[in-house]
Amino acid sequence: MRMFAVLFLAAILFSAGAPAEMPRFVVDDEEYVGKVTEAGVRLLRDGKLKSLDSLRGQVRDEGFSVKPAPLFHQKLAAPDLCDRLRQSTLAVGNFYKCPDCGEWHFDSSAGFVVGEGGVVCTCCHVVQAEDEGVKESYLIAADDAGHVFPVQSVLAADTEADTCFVKIDAPGLNPLPLRAGARTGERVYCLSHPGGYFFMFTQGMVARVNRKRNEVLDEHGHTNGLLTRPILFLNVTSEFAPGSSGAPVVDEAGNVIAQVASIADAGEPPIGNTNAPPSPSVPVRFCTAAEEILRLAQPSLLAAHQPAVSNAPPVRPRLHSPH
Repeated sequence: MRMFAVLFLAAILFSAGAPAEMPRFVVDDEEYVGKVTEAGVRLLRDGKLKSLDSLRGQVRDEGFSVKPAPLFHQKLAAPDLCDRLRQSTLAVGNFYKCPDCGEWHFDSSAGFVVGEGGVVCTCCHVVQAEDEGVKESYLIAADDAGHVFPVQSVLAADTEADTCFVKIDAPGLNPLPLRAGARTGERVYCLSHPGGYFFMFTQGMVARVNRKRNEVLDEHGHTNGLLTRPILFLNVTSEFAPGSSGAPVVDEAGNVIAQVASIADAGEPPIGNTNAPPSPSVPVRFCTAAEEILRLAQPSLLAAHQPAVSNAPPVRPRLHSPH
């Protein structure tokens, strides 16, 4: 009996000293969208939202100095890593009045906090995407609890690398560090919102590190033979889909090594129909490497480049719709 009492007391003391686990995070997509939409309507009524048209006009190829967060060095178990990412990953997207039903909707992509004072990194096409049928739209960001922050300005942009920094009024969020030098074979994770399924956490690895040039398009979507500089990308096997643009791709410690950009189909189209999707096909996921984002955070590097002129057709995989 005495031995049992000693063991029981030891178990109590051990439990008291053990670190408390994070409560399980359960996603209710409909409830989340409802919270974001209601908050967006309140902010609009209070005159705190910036129109997407005004923000698009601020997209210029220029950098913005951001003090990098110190790198994480300790690898985390996957559930703990997900908890860490959720504190810094946002749903960033278009809050718009539907021309069909007249209601307000939230069309989400993603972004992550990269600097103190509410500096958020996302894709340029998240800001620049237009829908001719929508007459009233705004850009907002929401955290995992459904708290909504208006996007106040575009601080920096690199349209060639399809990445930019925007400013929100959220000084208490935790920036994620940027880490260069990721290698093929490293394990990676992604937290994103594919197809409106919010805070989806996926695992994979770096399948390839590559550089490629894309066509430079004018404001009408036309090209005159100009190509971008060689942009550094990571191809990863961690799954994502439309709705994931701008999401962080991180290593096992939570350092951002890339940002979700696009998906290409690897395969050949059916004979005689070059417009059809390749069959069979494999999705090849392109992520803008952290080196390009770090370059944006150092304005002197971005200003030093001018697009190269070339008449050669670019080697460019067929891309899906922007995410």
